[in-house]
Amino acid sequence: MPTHRQRIAELLTEGSWTLHELSAEVHLPVKEVLAHLFHVQKSIRPPLRFVLEPASCINCGFIFKDRRRLNAPSKCPKCRDSHIRDPEYHIGKM
Repeated sequence: MPTHRQRIAELLTEGSWTLHELSAEVHLPVKEVLAHLFHVQKSIRPPLRFVLEPASCINCGFIFKDRRRLNAPSKCPKCRDSHIRDPEYHIGKM
């Protein structure tokens, strides 16, 4: 039986997931999934790569393209709205 980390890595190779989707799939709290995701990100080796699709503001469309943290931001720096589309993660080939 695979560990939670192995299961998360397996899911990420199959497609794009948000933190909340991963949390529901592996039956762990979001904070635990975030910790596992950090380790999965560090363990990926070529020819595979960890891909972070950035979060974006639903209100004004601002894209958090320079953000390196894995969790979602709380507010948009442009319009100060808190309706943010969660970032998505997947593992793909280089």
